[in-house]
Amino acid sequence: MSLPWVTIVPYRSFGVAEQLFIKGRVLYDQPLPPASATDPIWKNFYYMLRRLNSREVPGARVEILFGDQRWQAVADEEGYFSLSLPLTQPVDPAQVWHTVWVRLVELLARNAPVQVAAEVLTPPPSARFAVISDIDDTILQSHAASLLRSFVVTFFGNAQTRLPFAGVAALYQALWRGVSSVEMNPIFYVSSSPWNFYDFLVEFMERCRLPAGPMFLHDYGLMRLFSALSHRHKLKPVRWLLETYPHLSFVLIGDSGQKDPELYSEIVQEHPRRIAAILIRDVSSRRRDLVVDSLSESARALGVPMTRVADSAQAAEFVANLGLISAEDVRAVQRAVREEG
Repeated sequence: MSLPWVTIVPYRSFGVAEQLFIKGRVLYDQPLPPASATDPIWKNFYYMLRRLNSREVPGARVEILFGDQRWQAVADEEGYFSLSLPLTQPVDPAQVWHTVWVRLVELLARNAPVQVAAEVLTPPPSARFAVISDIDDTILQSHAASLLRSFVVTFFGNAQTRLPFAGVAALYQALWRGVSSVEMNPIFYVSSSPWNFYDFLVEFMERCRLPAGPMFLHDYGLMRLFSALSHRHKLKPVRWLLETYPHLSFVLIGDSGQKDPELYSEIVQEHPRRIAAILIRDVSSRRRDLVVDSLSESARALGVPMTRVADSAQAAEFVANLGLISAEDVRAVQRAVREEG
């Protein structure tokens, strides 16, 4: 019997000077090839089905290496592994991204040795704030409010054909740079999309020139279905990041189509002094707008600027007025909206 092909999928993660967090998955499969704008829709559909029909390697043992330190982790029944890495030597504070090596042990594979590089972010001392952003209908046009339209664009498009909102890359690059243009403010992405779509999202963001950042996606299963529908699973990573970086304030970005305004309002109730701004992209009906506007008023009463925006240009103007990005970057976002809209 021939040996299986085994792939380790390392997820971009985060940490602090003395501790890094790592997460990944071990699968029986070869990585999918990069997408092309000319790929037929049947190929896009087939690759999406392959992503969803993943074959996990439960109990796989991996070794994690960083500097002269080593750790081991065991994958759970869905093939996921995660580990906190306490460091004997703090990382270089000026270095934003760090390479952690992950390799497969105690499992024979056709493509042995199986070893991959995981990227881990630590905010530099220059960072003034961090950004936590939703993905679907916030940066990626997904039409989540319409089940049929969402299904069509998700399963028949690919990372090269799916559309971002106009000016979103320029806006996020401006937030990453900050008002001084050298801040390197970290950006984290939180979504209800499954981890199975991770490679697609990375490729999409690279194509659109969105700043790289750790992602927090969702593990779909029968026991997690309610949390997926309510989107409350998004609260856990937001709270985790607030706890991990107590010296940073946070900009929260989402859309009005689902529950981002309600979830972010809950965070405001818990940590009003930690939230620098909340931006909600308007993708819904007038009735929903009234709900979002009411939540915005409640947030402002607690001292947190929260607003509903029609496009990336309005978002840029709002955060510039708060001193988070420069006037020059506002003009760059406005220009991008005109050119890409």
